Amino acid sequence: MPREPLPLGSYGTIRVRPVGDGFLARTLFRDFDGVVRQVRRQAKTKTAAQNALKKALAERQTPFKGARLTRDSPFSAAAEVWMEGLIKKEIEEERSSETLRVYGSVYKNHVAPALDAVRLREVTTPLVDQILSAIKAKSVGNAKLSKTVIASVMKVAIRHGAIENNPVRETDRIETKRKKKRKPKTLNAQQREVWLSALDASPRARDWDLPDLTRLMLATGVRIGEVLAIGWDEVDLDAATVNVTWHIVRKTGAGLQRRPSTKSGESGERLLPLPLWAVEILHRRRALIKDGVQPVFPDSLGGWRDPSNVQRVWREVRADLPEAASEVLNVDDLVTHLLRKTVASHLDDAKVQRRKISDQLGHARLSMTEDYYIARGLTDRETADALEDLFDDQDG
Repeated sequence: MPREPLPLGSYGTIRVRPVGDGFLARTLFRDFDGVVRQVRRQAKTKTAAQNALKKALAERQTPFKGARLTRDSPFSAAAEVWMEGLIKKEIEEERSSETLRVYGSVYKNHVAPALDAVRLREVTTPLVDQILSAIKAKSVGNAKLSKTVIASVMKVAIRHGAIENNPVRETDRIETKRKKKRKPKTLNAQQREVWLSALDASPRARDWDLPDLTRLMLATGVRIGEVLAIGWDEVDLDAATVNVTWHIVRKTGAGLQRRPSTKSGESGERLLPLPLWAVEILHRRRALIKDGVQPVFPDSLGGWRDPSNVQRVWREVRADLPEAASEVLNVDDLVTHLLRKTVASHLDDAKVQRRKISDQLGHARLSMTEDYYIARGLTDRETADALEDLFDDQDG
């Protein structure tokens, strides 16, 4: 019966013999083209010859020329390659800066302390299970993210030929304790009136256009980054619509950028009708803003505003609320995203079809709207008609 050939990238017994004034170590190595070749190294001592040969074999075991990773590379080396890939994708707009920030933070705070010095060949399923269990004891969310990070890094190692199988695949599933669903928090009529009155009375809020910005968010249900990315080219005052096509993000090393907001990035994919009170706000702003300035909510130089800066001012105004207003508003819950949930719940109370509400909010899945927002294509006038009376119940 013929002998089984050596597996690709493996070698046979190392033999050492004296030659001249030193020693020669040699073995057979099956290269990645399937051909078995003899590999030899010579040194003055037997141990030195063996070590020189093992080093040559380790380098030869990487099937890709110039590959950076081997079985003996530390986990940190593979993580570096993985992080470079994330940055490249972020530059190519396939990943958001937030994704890079979150994964980078999880790696630095949870994964790196446990795995950075471990060799790739030493990263086993039991070891990963142990690490994830320790992280889970403190935070289930961080454990899930850590599992994703470790799996992604090990995929990089596989692509470099450093390992063959991903040890994360067989780790235990990280279960999340099911919590009883709670009705999403929203602003009721009294709270909306109190907050808008506080914004109208605050010079700081007026300087940053928070009164108009808040009302337009309540008219559309869009995200803070989307409302700040609306330009006059996307507004049709005669048709009473706004085309939500862009969002503003801060890109690492490149500053603010205006990127496509919808999945395909096509104009008209998320064309939202406006209640008449929102059209009046936009008419007034159009008359005040200089020609040639594209943003509906420009900064002091006429450029796009940073969502982070706007939310910082929002928090400052919130912190300075009068005591009477603070008693009505739950200050800790008062964030810009609460406006989206307020719109969703108001539309649901008005008996608008939930698919239409999901389209209004720009959700890819109806379940997202139902699970997290309620207490596709062109949205019709029903949502705008329902939002006409958003402030009516404040007057009674």
